[in-house]
Amino acid sequence: MAGSIIFAQQSPPAVENSLQIVAAGVETSEDAPFVPANYRFLPGDYVYLQFQISGYAVQRAEGSEVRKMSLTYEITPQDAKGIALTPVVAGEIKDELNAEDKNWTPKRRASFLLPSFIAAGEFHVHTVVNDLLGHRSIERDIPFQIGGTVVVPSPGLKVQDFQFLRKEDDSEPLDVPAYRPGDTVYARFTMTGFRLAEGNEYHLSYGLTVTRPDGKPYLDEKMAAELSDRSFYPVPFVPGNLSITTSHNTLRGQFVLLLTVRDVTGSQTYQLKRAFTIE
Repeated sequence: MAGSIIFAQQSPPAVENSLQIVAAGVETSEDAPFVPANYRFLPGDYVYLQFQISGYAVQRAEGSEVRKMSLTYEITPQDAKGIALTPVVAGEIKDELNAEDKNWTPKRRASFLLPSFIAAGEFHVHTVVNDLLGHRSIERDIPFQIGGTVVVPSPGLKVQDFQFLRKEDDSEPLDVPAYRPGDTVYARFTMTGFRLAEGNEYHLSYGLTVTRPDGKPYLDEKMAAELSDRSFYPVPFVPGNLSITTSHNTLRGQFVLLLTVRDVTGSQTYQLKRAFTIE
């Protein structure tokens, strides 16, 4: 009996995705050198991105030397959780290429303004390129760092990093919060763990009371400040500051400050006690 021959149909080999995002990095200004890995941007800085694209498909019409390419891209600065810091920057690259352009790698630039209230940490620019003719896409995260305020995540309203200062704009806090009669007592702190309303809106207020060394009230200010705003990026903290004016005949000794912070949106209250001395 004659045997039968069965030909197995083979799948075509997978096409390697040669589309690439190359020569990519972040800069402090347009066309500046890429920043080193340990460079830290600060809140409110501009971050500049530059990248090139290689390995895209080209299409040539029959009987013509002119070739066409068609790309789109989206650029999104994000935090470590993938939350966008700013709106997406999108664009397209559609061009005709001559024979001498066969190795051309289109370059694109973008810039974005960092939010004013953003915690220090690791961030990245998420970049996506789509090759419309080659039906391929490629993604790449370009890392960068932000310095400034360090925030410890908190499940509820909290005051972090309370500092007494000698002067309002001092960069370093006092190791020992001691003042002389007639001095102004300055302090700053960070409010975290508050709730956000629609549109990433926060609504905070704080007040303070100060007690003299003899236990009598020295200052009682229920509403020292009220802060409300909204932003594209959900702010992880809001800074606060306060000042207490003393006189030349202010009683010497230890004063106790009670700070009361209220989260209006989340119906939360947090209190913190700190002491300073008049010597």
